[in-house]
Amino acid sequence: MKRHMGYDHRRHAGNAGDLWKHLVLAETAGCIFEAGIQVYVESHAGHPEYALSPGGEWEGGIGRLWPHREELARYSYFQILEDLNPAGLERYPGSASIVIEIAKRRGINLRVDLWDTSPEVERAWRSGEKGQSLEDLHIHIGDGFSGARKLTRELDEPALLLVDSPYLAESDAVQVEELISRSAEAGWIVLSWQMIGLERRPRPACKFLEFDLRFEEAGLVCGPWVGATMILAWEGDLHPDQKVDGLLERLGGIEEEFLKIRGPKSESFYPRDPPGGGFRR
Repeated sequence: MKRHMGYDHRRHAGNAGDLWKHLVLAETAGCIFEAGIQVYVESHAGHPEYALSPGGEWEGGIGRLWPHREELARYSYFQILEDLNPAGLERYPGSASIVIEIAKRRGINLRVDLWDTSPEVERAWRSGEKGQSLEDLHIHIGDGFSGARKLTRELDEPALLLVDSPYLAESDAVQVEELISRSAEAGWIVLSWQMIGLERRPRPACKFLEFDLRFEEAGLVCGPWVGATMILAWEGDLHPDQKVDGLLERLGGIEEEFLKIRGPKSESFYPRDPPGGGFRR
């Protein structure tokens, strides 16, 4: 994970896993802000923005949907990407940048707490600030698992948390599960991302649902991975079902729509192969 200083997201930015993560995150953030939550926390943040280079993993992810962005413009994720790339797909925002942009468009003074172990990441955020004041943007150098858990005890209001571990250590699945459970217990709404195919999926001690995207069914490619999942978790006593029904309906609709892409529109989501055939890695 990023805390091991062995993970660099730049070559993965915009891939099929990122696409699903950020689409679900953006829709969740929009619903959560409507419900009055104004704090965003991310356990493994990475850079605020990435440059997309030819041959990158993004070609099998957002690159395959980019020609059809107008059909998907009702989703905040695609709106933000198009505004960021008026001359063509060259830049890709990190998770926190997407959430910050949604808050900015809604006039919300968002508190943001981000963890990463890289001083380079910290400098990138502090140099850009993404429209946030330093008072509202908290960049923490260190382990996001322990940092976010500590914040659940210190913060006196609910938050939206994204647990975005790259799962580089065997213990990470346990850490993810414990952080989800602890955050939900504190009244937070939690999203947790991972690729399908890892040996263990988190099973937190709270209410949760999983939203999956199978890449082949959506006309996407991501190396050996067959798909990605986003877990949405919450504590039922603190957030009764009627408070999250709208969000669940919205996310279920996205999952259903993307699973139908293999139908009548499937061919339109497969661009012409590059010279030599196949997807370039």
